[in-house]
Amino acid sequence: MAAEDKRKSMAEGDTALERLATLAPDRRARLLDAAEAAFAEAGFSGASMNAILTAAAMSKGQAYYYVHDKGDLYSAVIERALGDLGGRTDFSAPFQAATIDAFWDGIYAAFARLSGLLSADPVMAALGRTMYEGPQTEKALEAPLARIGRALELLVEKGQGLGAIRSDMPRALIVDMVLSAARALDRWFAENWNDLASEEAARLNLEGLKMIRAMVAPTS
Repeated sequence: MAAEDKRKSMAEGDTALERLATLAPDRRARLLDAAEAAFAEAGFSGASMNAILTAAAMSKGQAYYYVHDKGDLYSAVIERALGDLGGRTDFSAPFQAATIDAFWDGIYAAFARLSGLLSADPVMAALGRTMYEGPQTEKALEAPLARIGRALELLVEKGQGLGAIRSDMPRALIVDMVLSAARALDRWFAENWNDLASEEAARLNLEGLKMIRAMVAPTS
């Protein structure tokens, strides 16, 4: 007789956010809102899963039908936050651009909008700082970063078609390099955000993007 599969059943979905999509909207929002507040206030390591579930009025048995652990829940919170930011930021301009300058101007404008949203939302800014706590948050970010990587690949493809981005290197390598540079920039902002005036943050954000532009510019 085949051995019985004793693995605990879970909701369907490859990621925690996909599994949570099967939960009633009000209960899903209550859980994610409680988790977001806890992570923003105490960081990933300091947040208590028990306290989050108490605030969400959810039992462990109910929660673990949708998420594997605190890291899985954190991943869902980050993915929701990134989706919310993306939904409030128009990234269509670079994809509609017909010239190199219009392509980069569209990118600059989109990231200026993102910076403004973070400046106006201290909870979101605090949540961003948690992304660099260590190995546990890095692992939890795998799914959100994979989504960003796929979107970035489309942006690089568009830039290459315009001659805005070099085409003499594998596209996947360019994507990895840009993502690494963007994360370094984001990490610096996360660590120094409280010490930056909004005007200086905007200036440094633009200059950082210009550095990335120089890195991927065609060589001739």
